[in-house]
Amino acid sequence: MSFTTLDDFLSRASDRLDPIQGEGQLPEVGDLDFVDDDQLSTIRPAAVLIPVIPRPNGPTALLTQRPDTMASHPGQVAFPGGKIDAVDADEVAAALREAEEEVGVAPQTVDLVARAAPYVTGTAFRITPVVGVLPGDFQARPDPTEVADVFEAPLDFLFDAANHQTGTAFYKGKHRQYIEMPWQGFRIWGVTAGIIRDLYMNLYES
Repeated sequence: MSFTTLDDFLSRASDRLDPIQGEGQLPEVGDLDFVDDDQLSTIRPAAVLIPVIPRPNGPTALLTQRPDTMASHPGQVAFPGGKIDAVDADEVAAALREAEEEVGVAPQTVDLVARAAPYVTGTAFRITPVVGVLPGDFQARPDPTEVADVFEAPLDFLFDAANHQTGTAFYKGKHRQYIEMPWQGFRIWGVTAGIIRDLYMNLYES
């Protein structure tokens, strides 16, 4: 299966993902085999917002491109997000704060839907993706110190397995496979593509 309508997507997310509040049941996914033993006790918690926008021509997801100067994952396409700080009550609060700082999302305007499976990166972050719906007329106001570019990709593109290309790379002494989804000159791959792919699997293949 693949994406059909926004109502169906949101219904599946509510039914199959973890609730916004409370204990999570979805198992961790990601690059667990690439986290060194000495990093296991120091994995840093982080969160991203998966901002869904109900545009007139079809719903989209807002994505950013990180500046080349960033310390982690420079130049990569990402959802708005970052490390959980002491001021954040939880992962959801962190995702909303980062989305406001990076692209101008007003937290009170986000219709929170669910949390996707935590994604552990090879750089030792444990990322909690938070699915939320923005107003249909949302216009991004990117912070140039944190965001090099911002764009939207249709949900019917992202959540269609035909667009999930598989590549291979040599990382930390091991061969690994990764997913990428090229969209209008942007390379959606790595952690972000992995989060999208896992969300697709939970919503449409489970």
